[in-house]
Amino acid sequence: MIKLECDDDKLLRVINNLFEQKNLIYKVKSDQYFVIIKIKATSNSINININDSKINLPLPIDINFFFSQILKSISNVKFSLKDYEYFPYQRLLSSNQRKSFLSDIQNTIISNLVISTHGINKDTLYGLIWRKDKEISINKLDTHLTNLKNQLKKELDLQINFQSLDKTLRLLID
Repeated sequence: MIKLECDDDKLLRVINNLFEQKNLIYKVKSDQYFVIIKIKATSNSINININDSKINLPLPIDINFFFSQILKSISNVKFSLKDYEYFPYQRLLSSNQRKSFLSDIQNTIISNLVISTHGINKDTLYGLIWRKDKEISINKLDTHLTNLKNQLKKELDLQINFQSLDKTLRLLID
């Protein structure tokens, strides 16, 4: 979950589209974010502030270099989940020397449940994972939740559960 802020609306639209193409931000809006990226363009540079870490890039700039600098800066963003650390942009959950690498779907599930402390609507989560599916099959989501739960138990000895009440899904960690 990345929030983009920019003083130039045209530049904001271009960067926002790039981040959507790379699946780093979603069209679904949120009030909670892992990262806030503030971009200020001048005549000869782009100044980027990522969670209070500053990057100054001279213009003209290659879009791939621009994107790689942002990815490098956000790759170490982490959150604590009990005795574990979750790195959403590395798709990694770790504890001491043990690691569990998450698939794209698993990472989408965990990141949305971590950021949505009050839970997330199952239909919304389904739409984030399978954007082009016309027909929602919650059983498909439930299978991925079970597989994620089993993987974390096996690889990290981490016991997680999911609570679903009125189509709102919440993450519970024992």
